[in-house]
Amino acid sequence: MKNIKRMIAVAVLMMSAVAAFAQDTGGYRILDGRVYYNNTIMHEADPNTIMDLGYGYAKDNENVWYEGKLLPLVDARSFRLKNSAPQPGPAAPAPYGIDDLLLGIIGAVSGQNPGQAPGQVPGHNHVAPGHNTAQNPPMQLEVGYEIIGNKVYYNGVAVSNASAHSFKDLGWGYAKDGSRVYYCGKKLTNNPSRFKALTDGYAMDSFDVYYFGKKIEASTSGFKVLKDGYAKDAFDAYYCGKKVVGSSGSTFQVLNDGYAKDAWETYYLGKKVK
Repeated sequence: MKNIKRMIAVAVLMMSAVAAFAQDTGGYRILDGRVYYNNTIMHEADPNTIMDLGYGYAKDNENVWYEGKLLPLVDARSFRLKNSAPQPGPAAPAPYGIDDLLLGIIGAVSGQNPGQAPGQVPGHNHVAPGHNTAQNPPMQLEVGYEIIGNKVYYNGVAVSNASAHSFKDLGWGYAKDGSRVYYCGKKLTNNPSRFKALTDGYAMDSFDVYYFGKKIEASTSGFKVLKDGYAKDAFDAYYCGKKVVGSSGSTFQVLNDGYAKDAWETYYLGKKVK
């Protein structure tokens, strides 16, 4: 009994140190089929497709995060860092917690599983670095376009028929060579001479306007990207590539926090405020 009390007393003294360790442990990790940033669950994140991009950024097939916070109006399909971060490798194990410490102490005193390290108990699903399971896939690295020898690659997959000699990465997932335009490694058009990537996922050529690789209804006449996902042409305004119904392009202006207005109406996230 004295030994148990002594062990528990030691555990109590170590709680602050363990808590501090948990707070200092940074980065993205996967535990029991959930994605965490530090000790916070990222409920919207998909553990099967999450990629640690480095420098605090991560993305899955649908969303992009910075330091665990969801970034609105960012297209995960084309988002990448301008400078690739070092390969982060497999998802790290979750921080060693108080429950693990107490389980280890009680197990050691009672003689249960004497060779087992604290925390490595059934149901906790800790994964050592360098190991991988179906529940804990590794965080992959997003690298974007690369030219290796005479071939062009997008995230490690060869870009079909791309010319390495004339290839240019335009940003936002767009690229072109002397014959074609590409979006995320796939051919978009055969009209590269007038094609240019703008900002916020928008791009245009002589005839069409695109939003994250999809042709939209906008006119190239007077087309201009504003901010926060908004854009306009000579006639209408657009939000995330979709026409803002009833808007006037000639008087449209973006305010803050998703709001915009024209000469007659106010809009929020592309919808008329009633």
